[in-house]
Amino acid sequence: MITNLHIENFKSLADFDLPPNGLRLGEFTCLIGLNGSGKSTLLQAFDFLGQLAIGRMGEWLGQRGWKKSELACNLGKRSPIIKFQMVFHFDESDDVKWIGHFNTTLLRCTYELIEKNGAKLLEVNEGRLIVAKMDQRSPQVIEKSDLAYEGSVLSILQLKDAHSDVSRVKEVSQSLKSLELLSPHLLRKRATGADDIGVGGEKLAPFLDQLTGESHSQLQDRLREFYPHLEKWIVKGYRFGWKGLRVWENYSPGSVVDAAHLNDGMLRVIAILAQAYSRHKVLLFDEIENGVNPELVEKLVKSLMDLGENGKQVIVTTHSPMILNYIPDDVAREAVILLYKPADGRTRCVRFFDLPETQLKLRALGPGEVFVDTKLEDLVAHLPANHSKP
Repeated sequence: MITNLHIENFKSLADFDLPPNGLRLGEFTCLIGLNGSGKSTLLQAFDFLGQLAIGRMGEWLGQRGWKKSELACNLGKRSPIIKFQMVFHFDESDDVKWIGHFNTTLLRCTYELIEKNGAKLLEVNEGRLIVAKMDQRSPQVIEKSDLAYEGSVLSILQLKDAHSDVSRVKEVSQSLKSLELLSPHLLRKRATGADDIGVGGEKLAPFLDQLTGESHSQLQDRLREFYPHLEKWIVKGYRFGWKGLRVWENYSPGSVVDAAHLNDGMLRVIAILAQAYSRHKVLLFDEIENGVNPELVEKLVKSLMDLGENGKQVIVTTHSPMILNYIPDDVAREAVILLYKPADGRTRCVRFFDLPETQLKLRALGPGEVFVDTKLEDLVAHLPANHSKP
């Protein structure tokens, strides 16, 4: 699980810590804030870090329609270097830190360090690669001056002999999945085989098609909790391996509805629930309530919380007080984080219910009711520019 993130010089995240004040992320985190406060940017930052471990940064930029020059922050002194530190906690072990300096011109990390309790498990610096092996007291030093890769050295590192914590950093980082580009238009598309629903959900149909019998049945059952009239979903095969999603409804005399005619909310719910059966360990959803009927919000929040209990780490953004109202008070106190921009334009954050105004209201109101009763614009105006710093 990722417990902390520090990132510098990524878009509006000039010098940003999540969570603030030396706290730690849990299994579920809910980000709130005014439009333009940096919520989507934070999800993009997580996706960026996950892509570093995968490599192919040029391809990633192309998928998003970005130029590499647009990654760095344009506030203050311009620099091509994005610095980051992610802290991981695996089982009962001590924290493991992954530190890196990413050069936006070269599209790769020119410096990297993975450490645990001060011991170097991996280091890349000026072409010198150091990797710790499990069966050695001191790290093995591998001298290479011609390392060729995009993103992180983790993307090309053979891990069969590497320290288990290096392997786990790579595994968790590569399993980051940001779904802030999830689009009903793309979810309706026919596509060829895949083990993932794609950047915007465009491979949903083939992903559902490859689920095993038990996973298939469990997902069908979960969907019926949202849509009782759903008999089953089916994936129809077309020529050359193309797949298309259809839903069988049990209205008399019964009917089959092609994905092209399904409502946006149902498609989003299918995509979200399907993540329980994906390989991704860290899931990020933007404006989770979009297109979802208010009557289904409670079920949706419960499903997201269940993902956390089943070994997934979930981070969502929302503008809906209904989402907050279905988060238990004790979870909301730790999980709801307010993002904001002070006068300098740099995104900061604070735990929403750590603020005196909201703490007091939470004694009498639910989390969503506090959200409704708080004018964020006035609240943010009184928050200091360095609130997220220890």
